[in-house]
Amino acid sequence: MNEIIQYFIKSLANSTLSLKKKGIFINKPWGLIDDDGEIQTLIFKKNKELILSKNGKVTEGKWDYYPEARSLLIDRVTDKLLLKEQYIDESVIILKKAGTDNDFFALANENTLPDYNVPKYLHGLRCRELNIKAVPLFDGTTIKIINGREIYDNHQYIGLKVEAIDDKYSPLSIKNGKHISQDRKSNFYIDNDRIIKYSENCLISLFDGTSIEIEEGDIYEIKQNVRKGVTINGRPVNSQRLISQGDTVFDLQNSVIMAVYFIKTYLLKNNGEIKIEQKDDDKIKKGDKIVGSKPIFPLPDGKYKINGRWWKINVKDQIII
Repeated sequence: MNEIIQYFIKSLANSTLSLKKKGIFINKPWGLIDDDGEIQTLIFKKNKELILSKNGKVTEGKWDYYPEARSLLIDRVTDKLLLKEQYIDESVIILKKAGTDNDFFALANENTLPDYNVPKYLHGLRCRELNIKAVPLFDGTTIKIINGREIYDNHQYIGLKVEAIDDKYSPLSIKNGKHISQDRKSNFYIDNDRIIKYSENCLISLFDGTSIEIEEGDIYEIKQNVRKGVTINGRPVNSQRLISQGDTVFDLQNSVIMAVYFIKTYLLKNNGEIKIEQKDDDKIKKGDKIVGSKPIFPLPDGKYKINGRWWKINVKDQIII
């Protein structure tokens, strides 16, 4: 917790209030998470009495404030603490134990911050005050794009500085390379803590229930995805052939789409049925392949009349010729 608090207050110090305005903290319930992970409630009375409550047990201590040192003296009966102001507002009080570099006490106003989640609160403050855009990533971390909060064309992220935090709001170092967003729709390429490239994915559901990301892909003009890169959860695809729920076939090589085919089902005039793997979505061409037929498969060589079409297809060795 100390490292998290130190990380946030460095950039929030300019917006802090002061305990000189005693109305900020007098007669309000302040929750302190102690070393046992339990919440101790402190109420600073106007007469400098201090009410301490934990698990229903109440003790009375004292407090005093020294404006010349911007320090608060807390007498908890069992010990006395001299704490220096670090960050103050109506919801959070951050104090540092005098004579230390990073021994912090974080108090949360139970009326305005009932979940006592001080790191989450400080994270939100920092994002608003420094115009930071927080983007959750697929791996569970979050990148924070400095000056990215009001950007609406995401390609304008390029060149901006980024930081990272984990799910506990602790700061992390960012590896160079590609990072995919939690919703898998965005890719951020980062080098030396800056975004050097941004791209978007289209997501296509596969026959097996999973889905792929096609970088800068087109969900409507499927043929436009040839030569586009493909990943699953941001990772390269091992399979060489993938079939979508819409019966589109993607042939891949080294996670790149090399060809796209469309599986179409047709009724025959003799009440049979065939499935053709086509190069084009809307027409049958020579070289297309028969991949299924009823009542007999493989389909015997010959000519076949498709319902609704005036011409016949000629099949040899499951290929339309």
